Amino acid sequence: MRSKRLTMFSIMTILTFSLCQPLALAAGTTAKAGLAQAQESAMKWKADASLVQLLTLSCNTDGTADKWTYVFHSPEAKRGYNVAVSDGKIVQTLDVSASFTDSVDLDFIDSAQAIAEAKKKGLTVKGKSMMMLHVMLKGTKNQGEYWNIVGDMKEGISMIIDAKTGKFFKQQKLE
Repeated sequence: MRSKRLTMFSIMTILTFSLCQPLALAAGTTAKAGLAQAQESAMKWKADASLVQLLTLSCNTDGTADKWTYVFHSPEAKRGYNVAVSDGKIVQTLDVSASFTDSVDLDFIDSAQAIAEAKKKGLTVKGKSMMMLHVMLKGTKNQGEYWNIVGDMKEGISMIIDAKTGKFFKQQKLE
């Protein structure tokens, strides 16, 4: 009898996990999850390609998104290359003009940690938010990699998080 109940419990656990797993996967991935695929694609494009920007316009409140765009720059070609990754797969690549050229150090905090820090400092997230990682404050003592997070466009507030330390840097009004 005990064996029968244990078997039923095991079956119910497996069934519950199987039913819930697609829901968890549907939530999206963090920014670092697609980085390896994007880098591999960029290296095939140009051997000197380096990451210069990472962004999503539809970030969930937990720092995950259905799609992340990784922007690379080739100094030799003087061109940019966008790689969109969704659900662990490259869904689009695009050779573009170079708008960002400063390389991002790949040892950055992930999007979930960045948005958690921004929310601790008062970021209001209503629905989807915008997240962007790139080099900021060039030529100043604060130059470096930063996450720029906009939780609500109507509110018009951007939170800047240091992508190396994970610490809040500043809040600014969008204009």
